[in-house]
Amino acid sequence: MVKQKLQQKQYQKLSAKQIQFLGLLQIPVVSLEKRIEKEIEENPALEEEEEEEEEQQHYSAYKTTNYDHFQIEDKLESLTDYLLKQLVGSELSHDNLFLVKYIINSLDDNGFLTRDLYSLSSDLLTGNNLSVDDSDLNSALKIVQSLEPYGVGAANLQECLLIQLEQLSPINSLAYDIISKHYSAFSNKNYESLLRDVKITKDELKEIYHLVESLNPIPSAGFSKSTTSTEYIYPDFKALINNNNIELHLTKSSSRGITVSKYYSELLEKTDDAKTKAFLKEKVEKAEWFKDSIKKRQETLKKVMSAIIELQNKYFISGHENDLRPMKLADVANIVKMDISTISRVSNSKYIETHFGTFKVKELFSEAYRKDNGEFISTNKIKNCLRDIINSENKKMPFNDEQIADLLGKEEYDIARRTVAKYREQLGIDTAKLRRQL
Repeated sequence: MVKQKLQQKQYQKLSAKQIQFLGLLQIPVVSLEKRIEKEIEENPALEEEEEEEEEQQHYSAYKTTNYDHFQIEDKLESLTDYLLKQLVGSELSHDNLFLVKYIINSLDDNGFLTRDLYSLSSDLLTGNNLSVDDSDLNSALKIVQSLEPYGVGAANLQECLLIQLEQLSPINSLAYDIISKHYSAFSNKNYESLLRDVKITKDELKEIYHLVESLNPIPSAGFSKSTTSTEYIYPDFKALINNNNIELHLTKSSSRGITVSKYYSELLEKTDDAKTKAFLKEKVEKAEWFKDSIKKRQETLKKVMSAIIELQNKYFISGHENDLRPMKLADVANIVKMDISTISRVSNSKYIETHFGTFKVKELFSEAYRKDNGEFISTNKIKNCLRDIINSENKKMPFNDEQIADLLGKEEYDIARRTVAKYREQLGIDTAKLRRQL
């Protein structure tokens, strides 16, 4: 006998316009400008609003702001361009020059050639109908590896270090021998194994580590990832201190305000043609929706960010990380009476400028930890304490995670060894074995 059961469930289905609004809410101010331009291009019923002369003067100072201090990359030249410049005036044959350039364009983001020569020759045969011997490719690769920065064109980090050691004059044969034959023990800082197998003194091994650590592990470091533009950070919010009070300002897009075209609105009222009326109605309604959505976006951003500042008031005034209180998405959602997903969209990919720096809004969120005395603190405070312990440790005998857990316990932070490992990894700190020094 089939059993029947009556069950009641509640679902929330988002409309297409709601989904579009959530998309607008999520994008940062630097992308909003492009989104507005795209909408104006696609919808003739939407146009830029003419600003009053007074308003233009009011915002002129902001619009001509120099964003140089927000620049991430200050070197426009890419690694590829830098390498190709070194080939200018070379006496390479046309075929050799082609292969050298082909290898340069096959390098990965780190400046390594991670593909083998057989794969490159296969690509040349299928893509360019060109049959190339491995010996010719290998000769071209040697030319690439002779270019600066040394280490470029290596297959991996080990080869990258060996190429740089080869360029030293005179070459340190002992360092070269250790990296080529004992790389695993060297990279894992297995000092006992190296001292035993290589038969060198501690002082000699110290010098070799000092030499290798001075080499460049990433040949592409310092070069732009793109030759087309420089990356910048534009803050979506500004938190200014005025008489010990925090004033929140939303960064305005460089675009002027948008409005619904009067011409198209009037034409919609006058026309009697059904198809024209339907077309105009669709465009005008879409323009009105977009205009209202931009306004609603600004209101939502300000409301959410105001709640965040209210919760983190002490931190925004002092700028000290110890004043950063525990805060979850749900805490903000409860204040503004919005869904947690909305708070997440507002905080993700958004930056805020303060008197002590510019950073991502999501960095203000952290879990809470309850001390034995009942006080709640941010887990960031524990991470700072963990970092201080590691910075002050004896590098000849660094603390393992269990020892760090014991030391944190003395500071009234009773956390497990696994939690220490998790926090250490989040801070980008190596294990005790890799922090060890001679």
